[in-house]
Amino acid sequence: MTFIDARNLPAGEVIERDICIIGAGPAGLALAKEFAAASVRVAVIESGDREADGDTQALAWGRVVGRPYPDLDVVRLRFFGGTSNHWGGNVKPLDPWDFTERPWIAHSGWPITAADLTGPYKRAAAFCGLDQHAYDETALRLKRGLIPWATKDDDIKSYIFHTVGERRIRFGPSYYDFFKAAANIDVFLNVNVQRLAHDEAQKSVSGVIARTLTDKQLTFRAKRYVLAAGGIENPRLLLLSRNRAGRALGNAHDLVGRYFMEHITNPEFGELIPTDPNLNLSYYRAEKNDWGETWGVFGMAEDMQRRHQLPNIRYQVADITNVFNQNENTPGFQSLKTFSDSLKQGELPAKAGDHFLNILRDIDDVVALAYYRLRYDPDYPLVKLKIVAIGEQAPNPESRVYLGEDKDRFGQPVAVLDWRLTEADSIGMQRSTAFLARALARNGIGRLVDTFPENGFASIDPHPHYHHMGTTRMHNDAKLGVVDKNCRVHGMSNLYIAGSSVFPTVGNVNPTLTIIALALRLADHLKADLGGAA
Repeated sequence: MTFIDARNLPAGEVIERDICIIGAGPAGLALAKEFAAASVRVAVIESGDREADGDTQALAWGRVVGRPYPDLDVVRLRFFGGTSNHWGGNVKPLDPWDFTERPWIAHSGWPITAADLTGPYKRAAAFCGLDQHAYDETALRLKRGLIPWATKDDDIKSYIFHTVGERRIRFGPSYYDFFKAAANIDVFLNVNVQRLAHDEAQKSVSGVIARTLTDKQLTFRAKRYVLAAGGIENPRLLLLSRNRAGRALGNAHDLVGRYFMEHITNPEFGELIPTDPNLNLSYYRAEKNDWGETWGVFGMAEDMQRRHQLPNIRYQVADITNVFNQNENTPGFQSLKTFSDSLKQGELPAKAGDHFLNILRDIDDVVALAYYRLRYDPDYPLVKLKIVAIGEQAPNPESRVYLGEDKDRFGQPVAVLDWRLTEADSIGMQRSTAFLARALARNGIGRLVDTFPENGFASIDPHPHYHHMGTTRMHNDAKLGVVDKNCRVHGMSNLYIAGSSVFPTVGNVNPTLTIIALALRLADHLKADLGGAA
């Protein structure tokens, strides 16, 4: 029996296992999968069912203060597979320098290095269904003919992203059969964790107290416990778990919930006017692979970031304006498009006469368009490229998650998200943009016209990605982090945290691949900790 509907268990049931994992999202599933066919027994606790349910999803609601942010019950999903159920599928390892201390970025530096995740990253790629050579740029260029922009210096760095294909992008359906067949792993559905029981000194967890929506209370007991419930729910559950003195788990230094980070994006960042209207875009456009799509982005190289004290920001090509479509908003072009769409359906458009007159009035543009469509490649000649900027947010202790006054249906305080940026975030993007513009011009690629305002994010709100990071940050000093380098909560013998809430800094890449890699590294540690379980 591997999938268990907790609503069918007797009230007051006590479930005992070796490992208890709270959350069946990317982190929880990747971690649990490592113990399949092992000698240990694993319980995975999931708030929802295999599909979304409105009553369960409502438990994700919370308050948003500070910077505008989408509703918390929209950006988080409470059913099997977690947020992979609305994941876009973008994967890439963090850059090696993201793990290092960078003096110009306060609170930066991980207690592990990129080398510590070399093996876990390869295994994480396999978990996502990627080819083992997915990040071998040389092989990709030879196989797919992907050629990044040629430059006279090394100031601009281009690198590969991947988007996982549809058949592997939702981890719940992808791994359902696997977990159904894993005799030593039980997935408990429809059960909501209320708090972690612990001794008064907060040295160890003694159990997980949970309830179903049918108001049955269950208790889970294990040798090791792992919180894998996401960057907002992880700190919330710690803050709900207090001793008689009122201190929350892992919060001896008031760090739980602090340092909330997102990737800060300006989708209307600017435009690149290519020097060459035939600039090669093959590297930066999506290319199909067996496992999904490959596409390229660009940014300032590590040396440039260090020399000029810049944050890590990536830039990517969005819309392409070329000779074909630069006049597509004229009445004549729009009427031609309406005619074309209607004729494909075997009918004339409404007000066909008006559309015909529009075409005649703009006949020069319409004829030129037809000529270029016949004469050139659909993307060329280029006129301009829309560029989107996506960067790291500087760690900020005032950006945080805490408990509010509102209560959920169980009477427990909901999470409050107070997302805050600092002036450093605006200055970092402004300075990076200036250096990028010079490098693009110097290398003959083109002229960058950016629209980022002079006072930065004081004038515009960044576009969030639903990446909830940093709220139980990793640091070997308990005064500076909630968990140590092995993701164990400081001062506790048997409580660990998995997921992006442990990230000290966030780089510019989507967090999912690193979430999985860290979960796999934690699995290795737990196996050794439990006596070499295999």
